[in-house]
Parts: sequence; C-alpha cells; structure tokens
Amino acid sequence: MASIDEVVEHLAYRIGLIYYDNPFTYGGYAEGVNRLLETYHEVWAEIVGRYEEFRDCCSKLWEEDECGANHFAGCYLANHPDADDEDVTEYVVRQWRKVSDRLGVPIRHEEIQRELEESWQETQRMLEKVSRAEGQE
Repeated sequence: MASIDEVVEHLAYRIGLIYYDNPFTYGGYAEGVNRLLETYHEVWAEIVGRYEEFRDCCSKLWEEDECGANHFAGCYLANHPDADDEDVTEYVVRQWRKVSDRLGVPIRHEEIQRELEESWQETQRMLEKVSRAEGQE
C-alpha cells in the first residue's frame, strides 16, 4: 500500500503531467481538464491539511478574474464566448498553475519535462524504424 507521502507525490506528478503534456490527453476537453486539475489539487490539499487554504486560493483567483459563480473554464467562456476549446484549456492550465505555485504543490517540473522529452524522442525513433521498414517492402 502506498504511503501518504507517495500519494502526495503521485498527485503532484499527475498535475505536472497535465501541465507539460497535452492536457486534452488527460481531460478530453477544457472543462474536463479543469475538473481533473481541481480534483487533483483538492485531494492534495486535503491530504496535506491545507484544504481551506486551497479553497481560499481558488476563490481569490476567481475573484481576480471576475468569474462569479463560474470555474475557470466557464469564466473564460463567459468573457470570450467565441473561444475555441484550445484557448479555454490554455487559460484553465494557466490558472491552475497559479494555484499550484501559490500553494507550493511539489511538482518536479524538470523531471517531468525530461521524461516527456525522452518519451517523445523514443516515439520518434520508433516511427523512423517503421518508416524505414515500410520503405524496404
């Protein structure tokens, strides 16, 4: 069974993956990305005993952006009704990164970026092998 520290670390890692990888891979669309990031942050905050601070942080950001009763995705759409899902998602990720930064969520940014870069390079190598093999047929 995972320890509390391992769960906290895993939540921070998953949050970081959404920030550095394609957010749509994880949440499917802007509101899905928003809900996933909110859930990961909320669980993280509850485990580390900072739930009230988390709620206050979100409330301040919603207030700063004049979101009213909306969460980040709805707030952006209310102010930019013609925005496409990619623009909304970029805003959502930007706002949740502010939450992470303000709360000090221990995201290992460099490690995640390195892992994703290595994965991308491996994918490129495999695609090149497939391409060469197809060329030999």
